[in-house]
Amino acid sequence: MPLDVPSDPYVRDIDNPAGREFRELLDEQTFTFAPGIYHALDARLAEMAGLDAAYMSGYSTVLGQFGFPDLEMVTMTEMVENAKRIAEATTLPVVADCDTGYGGVHNVRRAVREYEKAGVAAVHIEDQTSPKRCGHIAGKQIEDRETARSRFEAAVDARQSEDTVIIARTDAYGSANGDWEEHLERGRIYADAGVDLVWPEMPDPSREDAVEYAETIHETHPDLDLAFNYSSSFAWSEEEDPLTFEELGDLGYRYIFITLFGLHSGAHSVYEDFERLAEADEEAQMELEDRYLGHETESHHELSFVSRFQDIETQFDPEARRRIESSEGYTEEEDAPLQSDDD
Repeated sequence: MPLDVPSDPYVRDIDNPAGREFRELLDEQTFTFAPGIYHALDARLAEMAGLDAAYMSGYSTVLGQFGFPDLEMVTMTEMVENAKRIAEATTLPVVADCDTGYGGVHNVRRAVREYEKAGVAAVHIEDQTSPKRCGHIAGKQIEDRETARSRFEAAVDARQSEDTVIIARTDAYGSANGDWEEHLERGRIYADAGVDLVWPEMPDPSREDAVEYAETIHETHPDLDLAFNYSSSFAWSEEEDPLTFEELGDLGYRYIFITLFGLHSGAHSVYEDFERLAEADEEAQMELEDRYLGHETESHHELSFVSRFQDIETQFDPEARRRIESSEGYTEEEDAPLQSDDD
């Protein structure tokens, strides 16, 4: 006798507080900003600095973790694992790059659910053909409308929490088989497919394009929230009249992010210090100490919550307190003493 199989045997109702928090930020603020990052420590630093959210950038992940360009050379499993590490390291809502969904409808559905299990607040999926590429690397091409729409409908249907945010990215403008009008129409199609935000990827920092896109699409979809990549590929500081986050928020770009902010910040700082190290040996270390001693990032032990783990250790290991108290090393005793035996 055949099994009575439900329509989707893998569906699970889950709670997504990170998604709920992200939605609240989008509703309450003119714009919500997230810096692009690629590892857990950057997520923790973003939280310490008081930022709204964290964005696991695809390019940052493949370059920072693997040394590759963003040409879809990293698998869904590798991307989800990185998202999981980032989400576990911070209480900020995490938005994650889900590339093209990594295949057909079934792959898209599984990808959404794997990211949900990793604890992210939102994912963005794009309409490029696979293998995709960074929107600012020549050679990108988009799927036909029907295939792209089904990709986003599958993603919306697959989520196991109504709080999980689905962002649709279109690369039509600047692709090998798209144009401006297709860029606009794709936004309408994906909005009708039920996504929460539409991200129109722009090939340059044009103020006119950003304004026209928002104003035009809101003629037919006045309540549609948009996402804007304040891309690291553009030299915003060299623009005569660069867009501001506040302006973008007023136009309806409620989620704003800089894809490679963390990577550029880190690469520049590390290179400068490494170059100085090659020139000056131990003097470079002393110069570095002059900058970080007394700073919020001074103690790597505090950044990694050593005292919290020591407290847990003493709670479950009877010998842990004796070992800690009879050896040299970090305990943060003055600020966060170990729990007493009576705790």
